[in-house]
Amino acid sequence: MNKLITPLVVGAAVAALLLAGGAPSTAQGSDPSADCATCHEEIAADFQHTPHAVTAAGGPSCVSCHGDGARHMEEGGDPTLIGKPAGRDGEVLCLACHQQHVTSMFSSRSVHSDASVWCGSCHNVHAKRPSQARLLTAAANDLCASCHPAAAGSFRKPFGHQLDRGGLECVSCHNPHGGVGEQSLKVDRSGDTPCLSCHAEKRGPFVFPHVTGVTGSCMSCHVPHGSSNPMALTRARVDQLCLECHSTIEGGTLGSQPPSFHDLRSPRYQNCTTCHVTVHGSNASPLFLK
Repeated sequence: MNKLITPLVVGAAVAALLLAGGAPSTAQGSDPSADCATCHEEIAADFQHTPHAVTAAGGPSCVSCHGDGARHMEEGGDPTLIGKPAGRDGEVLCLACHQQHVTSMFSSRSVHSDASVWCGSCHNVHAKRPSQARLLTAAANDLCASCHPAAAGSFRKPFGHQLDRGGLECVSCHNPHGGVGEQSLKVDRSGDTPCLSCHAEKRGPFVFPHVTGVTGSCMSCHVPHGSSNPMALTRARVDQLCLECHSTIEGGTLGSQPPSFHDLRSPRYQNCTTCHVTVHGSNASPLFLK
C-alpha cells in the first residue's frame, strides 16, 4: 500500500522519537546543543559547517533529532538514554523537515526503505565534507556501487554509458529517494523515462509509434548501463531482437506485425534495420522504412 506521509503522521512520529530521549529541557542552559559539545566536541565543530547549521537561525540542533540529553549526561554518557534515529523511524524524522523537497521520498514505501536502507545509510548529517554534495558519506556513484556491484561492473563493458563522463551519475537516471518501479527511474512531467533527456531525437509523439511506454520502453531493446553490442542491444543480432515481438510463421517468414514476404533464413534479411531505419517511430511510414 502506497500512502503519502502526512504532516500529522510525521509530527506524531517525531514526537515519539524525541520522547524516547526525554522532553527537551533548558536546565543545563539556553542552548542544549552546547552541552552536547562538551563531550562531542569534534562532531559539534563539524556540524557548524553543514547546511543544517548554516541555513538559518533556529534550525535543527542536537535536540531536534536526539531529544534531550540530560539523563544521558547524568549517567556518564549512557548510550541507551539518548535518541539514536535509524531505520524507518529515522527516515520519518528526516522527512519532518524534508517532506517538501522535490527529491524527498513522499511515499511510505520505496525500494530502498523496503530493503532497510534509510537516509543515514548514505547521508551523514554531522560530518563536514566540503567535497561531497548533499552530505553524502562518499561519492554518489561509489555509494550506489557498494550495494549494486553487478550494475556498477556492467559500465566496464566497451559500449554504452560511462559514468563520470559529461556529468553522468547513477542519480542522473535513478531517484534514490523513490522513483518509478524496481529501478526507481526518474520520469519527467509527461511520464517519459530519463533516456529521452539525452536522446531527445527519439522523443515522440510519432504518427506511427513503435515501442511506447504502454507496450514497452527503451529497456525492452537496450541495455541501459553497458553492453558488448555497439547499439547496446539486449541481443547479439538485430533479427533476434525483432523476433521477440514479431512472431514467425511456417516457412520462416516474418508474420503478424504485419505479415511479410521475407525469408529470414537468407542473410540479406537478417539485419532488419537496413530497411526499417526509423525503428523508434516514424511520421511517414507505418513500416518504419526510409
